[in-house]
Amino acid sequence: MTQTSTKRKKVIIASIIIVVLVVVSIGALIVCNQLNSSQIGLVTVSGQASSGALAEPFPTSIQRIEFTDTQTGAVTTFHFPFTPQSNNPIGNYSISLKNEHTYSVTISYYHGFPGTMDPESDYITTFTVHAPAGETAITKDFG
Repeated sequence: MTQTSTKRKKVIIASIIIVVLVVVSIGALIVCNQLNSSQIGLVTVSGQASSGALAEPFPTSIQRIEFTDTQTGAVTTFHFPFTPQSNNPIGNYSISLKNEHTYSVTISYYHGFPGTMDPESDYITTFTVHAPAGETAITKDFG
């Protein structure tokens, strides 16, 4: 009977060790996943966009700012609330983009004189989102 009892104790100890190792491994995976998510998570990018300098000396009405992810090709767009036939060259935007991703930025607007404005889109720049560790928002102006 002592051999059976000793074998049971060894099996129970081995089982406990296996359970502890599995729990520790799962915990390590969760921590690594959370660290990775915070580094490549979404960041709120906000600021001002301007179409004023794009069609000088004509009045402009900014319509949207588009961010095209150069890694995935995904397009994220912010639409401004201005009517096309008005003079509103500057608008505030706020949009969620992926941290550490690079975006091609395009501004679409109307230019000319109110009542006879024509649509236009211009490439502005390439922009990489970089929020320091622990930060979830940054400011960037375009135009």
